[in-house]
Amino acid sequence: MTVVDSTLREGEQTPGLVLSFEQKRKLADALIGASVNELEAGIPAMGEEDRNFLRSLNGLGGRIICWCRSREEDVRDAFRTGTGAVHVSFPVSDCQLELIGRSWDWMLNHLHTMSRLLKGDCSFLSAGAMDASRCAPERLREFVSVAAEAGFMRIRLADTVGIMTPGEVREWAFLLKEHLSLLEFHGHNDLGMATANSLTALQAGFGSVSATLLGLGERAGNAPLEEVLLAARLKMNWDGGISLAAVSDLARLTARMTGETIPPTKPLLGERINRHESGIHVAGLRRNPASFRPYDPTKWNGPKEEFLWGRHSGRHGVEGVLRDRGFTPEAVDIGRVTSAVKELAPERGGALSEREIVELYLSL
Repeated sequence: MTVVDSTLREGEQTPGLVLSFEQKRKLADALIGASVNELEAGIPAMGEEDRNFLRSLNGLGGRIICWCRSREEDVRDAFRTGTGAVHVSFPVSDCQLELIGRSWDWMLNHLHTMSRLLKGDCSFLSAGAMDASRCAPERLREFVSVAAEAGFMRIRLADTVGIMTPGEVREWAFLLKEHLSLLEFHGHNDLGMATANSLTALQAGFGSVSATLLGLGERAGNAPLEEVLLAARLKMNWDGGISLAAVSDLARLTARMTGETIPPTKPLLGERINRHESGIHVAGLRRNPASFRPYDPTKWNGPKEEFLWGRHSGRHGVEGVLRDRGFTPEAVDIGRVTSAVKELAPERGGALSEREIVELYLSL
């Protein structure tokens, strides 16, 4: 199984986002450094600046993939980058075919046309089924069969408008079981399921998934690379040799470059995911760190553990703070401090620090 990072192609399509040559190169270097060894790095048809960037990645290591529409001129632009790896996107839904005024039979024939054009100059060919989630199952099966027959080495099924569910991804796996190792899942997040769908694809036997740092992309974005890797690590014990800690740092770097805000509750990265206030949770975590969290974010450069003290705090947590500092409080004193904390936090509109817990105890 492999993970294809598309931050430099799909991610850069985020409305209003502009990355400089230097910023993109920094991200590419860091992704390869983290052992993300397949980068869908740009669209040659966008112009000479984009082709020059793609050329600059030759020799970087890993597989550098050009994204193309199913047009001969796009493919010829890709040849001029010298990357040797090309992904060609084919419209497969009625909606997308109507947009370009083409028929299903034309599209199937065009698969062979594009393959013949690519084979002489490329070492890696990938075909994409654009809007696959709105393509009739029998047609999607025909597309995959014809693409495999035409010599495409990987076939991307794109949930272009982000409407898939994990159950539907498993239905795809059953429908296309004879080609599973060739399949790549490309998920958008319009229903908030891109990570779940990508994990399901890997669990169901897809050969690869694509993702972007922070989930950057059109509309609600794509499957976030860091979340897909985290889920695969925890649920499948698989990381593809990729450094999740390095990818966490890369996601934060991407946020700084793009001005994106990392939501405080975002898995792995959010500032609140390792904070705890509830008395039951704090007491449990002090005894066993696994009691009320599924993973330790600090293991992969996530936020450090932090206990807050407020209206939801309990006696055990307050007692633990005092004993950690060498005090031996009586039960009645613990109760008084806990009550004071519960009263003060709402009044001030925020949690108390551990230093303030000690001050309350000493003031009794």
